[in-house]
Amino acid sequence: MSTQSENASATNTLKERWEPRIERFKRGWSRYTHHKMGVIGLFILVVYVLWALFPSVFAPHNPSWRLFVGNDPYARLTLQQSQQFPHPPAFGDPAFIPLGTNSTGQGVFSLLVYAAKDALYIGFAAGILSSLVGVPLGLISGFYGNTWIDETIQRIVDVMYGMPFLPFLIVLVSIRGVSQTNIILGIAITSWLNNCILIRGETLSLKERAYVESARVAGASDTRIVFRHILPNVIPLAFVFLAQDAAGAIIAQASLAYLGLGDFTNNSWGIMIQNVKSKGYVFDAPWWLIPPGLAITSIAAAFYFIGFSVEDLANPQE
Repeated sequence: MSTQSENASATNTLKERWEPRIERFKRGWSRYTHHKMGVIGLFILVVYVLWALFPSVFAPHNPSWRLFVGNDPYARLTLQQSQQFPHPPAFGDPAFIPLGTNSTGQGVFSLLVYAAKDALYIGFAAGILSSLVGVPLGLISGFYGNTWIDETIQRIVDVMYGMPFLPFLIVLVSIRGVSQTNIILGIAITSWLNNCILIRGETLSLKERAYVESARVAGASDTRIVFRHILPNVIPLAFVFLAQDAAGAIIAQASLAYLGLGDFTNNSWGIMIQNVKSKGYVFDAPWWLIPPGLAITSIAAAFYFIGFSVEDLANPQE
């Protein structure tokens, strides 16, 4: 009986601890769903996440698949008279290539689906790495405002702001080599600055609040005050900038790929656009050019929509 009562007591304690958090989440989700932009952004992001996790389910072919008109069972295609690639989409296509093919006979839609994994990996990795640098430095700088610690961090930020974003990435990738890791590091190095500045400003405001003063009077250490009382209140703002950094990282990676500095061992939307340019089909194969451009635009917009909606939840007075 004592064991059962102890288990019941532990269950009740756990329920009491998590029930307020669950209620806050439900209220926040209810408010989030009132933002049409946020719902649209979340829907777009979920689609791309599903593409990244289960590409073989959504893509009709794998990236190595090729269409060879005239050499194969696919000679029945209505486009068989033309032995040249890229092929535009064809209605009733027995090979099922809904967006046509590129210059090597690969399905454009299949490449689009398989490239979602690369885009999300770079976006989330760069965004999280940027937050892991910018948020702690912003907290420390704000908490120790107007001290040598704050001055040191802010001068570093000032120096970093002087470096142009895309040229710095181009130089870094050219020196260290073209790889996903170097691209992510380059983006993170230049994108943590906004996080640091704005988290610092929020921390300067929060550290003057009554509950922080009460914790200080009660003998709480600086570390406990920062991470127990201030950090939870800046996490929503940090998430907003994580979403924006992820969108910026995806666009930056696509820009590098378009300039010929992408990791060509992996498939990506930027490399798809670069291939259109390098093969000379910019004006001749819009079905190959437009889809990756729309994918980059829509996933960046999805991150921004989610970020704006979360920011409104975190700062309803605005």
